[in-house]
Amino acid sequence: MSEAAPGHLLPWDSDFFGLRVARADTSRLDDRSADALVAWARAEGVDCTYFLADPDDRASVRAAERVGMRLTDLRVTFERSLQDRPAAPGAPALSAAVPADVPALRAIAAASHRDGRFHHDGGFSAERCDELYATWIENSVGGYADGVLVARDDAGACGYISCHLDEDAGRIGLIAVAERARGRGLGRALVQGSLAWFADRDRPAATVVTQGRNVPALRLYETLGFRTRSVELWYHLWTSRPPEARP
Repeated sequence: MSEAAPGHLLPWDSDFFGLRVARADTSRLDDRSADALVAWARAEGVDCTYFLADPDDRASVRAAERVGMRLTDLRVTFERSLQDRPAAPGAPALSAAVPADVPALRAIAAASHRDGRFHHDGGFSAERCDELYATWIENSVGGYADGVLVARDDAGACGYISCHLDEDAGRIGLIAVAERARGRGLGRALVQGSLAWFADRDRPAATVVTQGRNVPALRLYETLGFRTRSVELWYHLWTSRPPEARP
């Protein structure tokens, strides 16, 4: 019986970036398995392989770094109960996104998510990284998310939050506010609106994932009663030419 492959190709990511992209099928590495992952990636012609690690697993971290994996992000997962969700006195009204909002939402998304691992990596073009989030919010309005709530001002849509209904919790996907509307408390209002939306659909809790380098988001979730559930490390392994060589 042949040994199982240590990773798998990601068709969507590969098609989107025009590269062969894969993900490791483990959260733990040692020297042997790290070498096997590199060998598999090279044999399969993979350009970039994602690996998600426990920061307390020092053996995995050492093995990842030994074979040249690059730390690209801290993945912070927050959660909170919805039994006592905070009131939002005076918060601006939110409404469900409609197809006509998509161009404005795409523009906001393309300019608002530059603290993520794809931009930070350096191996993916900045243009494609911006388009990743624009496509993400467009697909969310089109049904990928269970709901998208939008804040509006006189110029139109100026902020959004995408909402997903998991079996035992509501999950926040993307959230962003247009540059022109920042400083008005819209980020807080969008999160509060999502909590009410989840509670109205009988979800007892809410979760959200954000980047460890996104300090404003970390502070916002903490002030709204979220608590850290886990912290993980995203590593990227490039087995083609190095990221600095990419346009």
